[in-house]
Amino acid sequence: MEEMYLTDFEPKDFFKSFYYVSKTVLLSPKAFYSAMKRDGNFKAPFIYMVVCVLFHILVFGILHKDAELMLKSLFLGVLFPLITAGILFLIVTRAFKASGSYESAFRVNAYASAVNLATWLPLVGLLFEIYRIYLIVTGLSAVFSIKTSRSLLAVLLTMAVYIAASAGMGLYRGGT
Repeated sequence: MEEMYLTDFEPKDFFKSFYYVSKTVLLSPKAFYSAMKRDGNFKAPFIYMVVCVLFHILVFGILHKDAELMLKSLFLGVLFPLITAGILFLIVTRAFKASGSYESAFRVNAYASAVNLATWLPLVGLLFEIYRIYLIVTGLSAVFSIKTSRSLLAVLLTMAVYIAASAGMGLYRGGT
């Protein structure tokens, strides 16, 4: 039974599937991403990601008691993986000439959101955010059949895009 959850989250068997997918992504990411479906069901990984984000936000919100922060976190927690997948997809397919789909890049990001189950923990949360980078690098390498160094470069370039966009927005806001 556990084997069927090594390739995709199954909302119909929510708790068992969520447990096995989370466990496999966090403890055996190479095995998970190598066996993961590449396409065919955008909804399942999206639901998985939203549940991980909601868990994080609820725990974080209870600790900080800030409704505005919770709403911003929900919006960004759902939006950023969609944008990140697009940026990664463009870098991997255009710069490295790998074949694959946006959905594959999204699935990698969605399942890497398993770290949200622990990122709310003080200090440990930062380590899990670094582990998220490892999960995405591992996933991209498996899904797009590229070297780990290229996956890492794609992630670093994506981070650079976010930093440049943030700096540009800061300059824009500061100049008005």
